[in-house]
Amino acid sequence: MRRRFSAVPSPAMVVACIAVVLALTGSAFAANALITGADIKNGSVTRADLSSKTLKSLKGKRGPAGRDGFTGARGPQGDTGPQGPAGPAGPAGPQGPKGNVGDTGAKGDTGATGPVGPRGPQGDPGQSLAADFSTGTTPLDTTGSDGTLTLGGSGPSTTTDSVDLVGAAGGFLFLNPGRYLVHVVVDFTDGAADSGTEYGVARLFLNDSPLDGTTPDPSGGSSLGDTLLETGDVPDDGTNAAQATGTFEITVDGFGGGEVLTLRAAVRTAEAEGANATAQLVVTQIG
Repeated sequence: MRRRFSAVPSPAMVVACIAVVLALTGSAFAANALITGADIKNGSVTRADLSSKTLKSLKGKRGPAGRDGFTGARGPQGDTGPQGPAGPAGPAGPQGPKGNVGDTGAKGDTGATGPVGPRGPQGDPGQSLAADFSTGTTPLDTTGSDGTLTLGGSGPSTTTDSVDLVGAAGGFLFLNPGRYLVHVVVDFTDGAADSGTEYGVARLFLNDSPLDGTTPDPSGGSSLGDTLLETGDVPDDGTNAAQATGTFEITVDGFGGGEVLTLRAAVRTAEAEGANATAQLVVTQIG
């Protein structure tokens, strides 16, 4: 069966409606009331809740600077930075005092031989002296009287076992102190009709001392080696000659201002006669 509702509200409903009306009118009343600091909770208003004008009015003048704080502890050393460019050179300082001479160092090793230098200009030609000496029969060297010749003999060594090849120049040359090259050509001929063997020998002398490379010269001259010359067998036809040549270096030391150069000759043979000899000397001063 259908239930029917009464149109009269109950007391509870009336009370609820009154409460709602009071609540609504109370909010409107509060909106028109003054809000003070007591109505705001401390710390609830933030910067965002304030206008820019209000924020500007809150900013005061800068106060005086405070005291410096205490120096903090030194931090760790940083990495080395890249090297900067070199600065300009400074002015030269004053020269210091001269130091003491140091000890002489040890002698170093001999260096390598340098290259041969260029050849110098040719010097002036030396002084040349020429003489043509000749003589007659030469004395005999009888060391071979047993029929054999002693070719290893010393040859002319004194003024008695030989003869000066005397000519237009007087048989000798006077040489001033110095070094000389002496070129000798000596010829021997024999006109005797015999079948014996004979050899011509000749040697240079300085002031009667033989230039044999060993005999001391009291006048101070010397030779580089023996100046002895020996020919082959002298022909017995009186025409063909046996010849000997040689070039020798001699030194004139200047005893008495110079020395006399002589060429002396002899014949080694087992025959009873000697031979005819002629000679030619070319003397060139080289020092």
